[in-house]
Amino acid sequence: MKTLDTYVKELHDTFDETSRLLTEDLEPLSQFNLTPQQENYLMFCVKYAPLTARELVHEFQVSKSAVSQVIARLEKDRFIEREQNPENKRETLIYLGPKGRMFARRIKDFNEKMTEQYYTHLSISEIEAVINSLRKLNDVIKQKQVEK
Repeated sequence: MKTLDTYVKELHDTFDETSRLLTEDLEPLSQFNLTPQQENYLMFCVKYAPLTARELVHEFQVSKSAVSQVIARLEKDRFIEREQNPENKRETLIYLGPKGRMFARRIKDFNEKMTEQYYTHLSISEIEAVINSLRKLNDVIKQKQVEK
């Protein structure tokens, strides 16, 4: 009988293998030379822009100064742009800049390729099972991080 440790190792090995197998598919994104932190923030911006730095602080559970440093670098590299919120002059909104929009297009292309070439070979119930398992794991991780 397999132990929890055996299953966890198998899960991690499977994630690692998936990552290796997708290296070529992810090549168009690696050309942006983003750090993992920059990529995480930018992915959030792609999904939710326009947004505020406060939303990034809340989502990533980091200090405002940490967010400001990453945002400043992304702005310098033209991934994002900041503009004053017309509805609240004390607030700055973050939008995708030219390179951010290009990054978003590459993400869209990657997602379409994943769907067309890979996900179509799984049943809806298999996809739902993966989603549900990952959501449950994310909920546990979030809860444990709050407890720290």
